[in-house]
Amino acid sequence: MCEGCIAGFWVWCVRSAVDFGLGTVLLIAGGGFVGSVLRVLICGVFSGVGGTLVVNVVGSFFLGFFMYSLVYGDFFSRDMRFFVAIGFCGSFTTFSTFALQSANLGFTGFFVNVLLNVFCCMLAVFAGRALSILLLRRGAGWS
Repeated sequence: MCEGCIAGFWVWCVRSAVDFGLGTVLLIAGGGFVGSVLRVLICGVFSGVGGTLVVNVVGSFFLGFFMYSLVYGDFFSRDMRFFVAIGFCGSFTTFSTFALQSANLGFTGFFVNVLLNVFCCMLAVFAGRALSILLLRRGAGWS
């Protein structure tokens, strides 16, 4: 990557952070705090790759439900989007731990873990979407 591109990227990052404002940054940080603490608690119950799978699937379901609730019902405020989608879900789920744990498994374990995470997380997003559609339609009197 060229030095000008790197400098441009950092300028964009700084401008984006300034555009958010301190309140938004604190919302994201608060969501991140709650998500990371909850992740540690859950991974204390389910250890290793099982714990990582649980938090990734639960987080994917929650993100699917939350984001599709926004699409179908514009139900949450902009601030809540920052708190939940970026802060909470971003710190609750963990791609880096999933990648590291997968790399440390044997050949068969690697592929099983990758397939389980990808399949289950995608299924969870679709399940969250389905629940948001069901609840919003019932709330709107469509069914």
